[in-house]
Amino acid sequence: MTRLIISLMVVLCTFQVSSENSVLAAKAKKSTLLDIVQLSPDKLVAVGERGHVLLSEDKGQKWRQVTTPTQAMLTAVTFVDQNTGYAVGHNQVIIKTTDGGDTWQLMYERPADIDYPAFMDVWFRNAEWGLAVGAYGLMVETRNGGQDWAEVDNSNLENLEIGGFPHFYSISFDKKSERLYMAGELGSVSVSEDYGDNWEKINSPYTGSFFNIGVSASGSIHAMGLRGHLFRSTDQGVTWQEIETNTTASINNMVEVEGSQIMYLAVDGVMLFSKDDGQTVSIIQDNDRAGLMAGALVDLNRLVVVGDKGVKQIDLDGHNLTN
Repeated sequence: MTRLIISLMVVLCTFQVSSENSVLAAKAKKSTLLDIVQLSPDKLVAVGERGHVLLSEDKGQKWRQVTTPTQAMLTAVTFVDQNTGYAVGHNQVIIKTTDGGDTWQLMYERPADIDYPAFMDVWFRNAEWGLAVGAYGLMVETRNGGQDWAEVDNSNLENLEIGGFPHFYSISFDKKSERLYMAGELGSVSVSEDYGDNWEKINSPYTGSFFNIGVSASGSIHAMGLRGHLFRSTDQGVTWQEIETNTTASINNMVEVEGSQIMYLAVDGVMLFSKDDGQTVSIIQDNDRAGLMAGALVDLNRLVVVGDKGVKQIDLDGHNLTN
C-alpha cells in the first residue's frame, strides 16, 4: 500500500464485524497499526487492524497482544492516566481499559449489519468527560466515563459548498490556552474553547485534507496532511505559515523530540525533521518506505513508530538530522 491514506480513511465506513473478540495473531506486531501512546518511560500501547491492541513494557523491544471485544479497525487510542484509556475505530466502536491496557470493555458501537462511518480520533478531558470524532462530521461525547454517549450539535461546522459535513480526522488539546483544535477533510479547521461543547471554524490555509493537527510545547499549531502540506500558526489559527516540505508524501502525525525539535511522520517512509518548532524542515526517507502513522520518543535518540508494516524502531543518531 503506497499510501497510508488508504489505511487512515479506510473506506470511512465499516466493513468488519465488531461483535466478536479480536484474534491473537502471531504476526500482530507486523500488522497495520494506526496509533501509539506512551504511558510511562517504558510502557507503550499500540492499536490497529482487526481490533489489535499491543503492549510493550520495555520501550518497544518486545510486544504482546491482548484480546479486545472487537475485530473492527482501531484508529486511535488515548489514556487519561496510567490505567484508564479509550480506543476508537470502525463500526463506531469505542472500547475502554481500566488496567493499563491488559483488558478492554466494549462501551459503544453501531450494529454491524448497517454501514456507519468510523471514529477517527478520541480525546478525554478527564476520566469522565470525553469526545470522539470521525467521518461525515461524526462527533459524540460522554460525561460518565463512557457509559453513555450523545451526539454533539456541531451544525455550524457544516460545509455549505458540499451540503454536508467534512470528515473529522484529528483533535488536539492545547494545555496552555485550554483550547481544543480539530482538523479534517476539505481543509476544515475548528476550535473549541469549552472542551468540545461548542465549535467555531478557523480560517483555513488549505482546501485539501488535514490528517492531523498538533500543538507543540511552544503553543504553535501544526496542521498537516495531503500531499506533504504542512502549515504552522503562532496566533491560535488566525494566520498560517506554509512550510516548504519538498515532498508530496502525505503527513500523518508529529512527535516532539526535544526542546523545539519536531519529527513529522508521513507515508512512503518519509520523515520531516525540524530544529526550530516547525519553521523549517529537512526530509529523510527510509529505504523500506513504510507508511508511518504515529510515534513515541522512548529515548533521547530513539523513536518507536507504527504504520502499515507494524512496529518500527527509528534510531535518530543514524540519520543526518540537519536543516
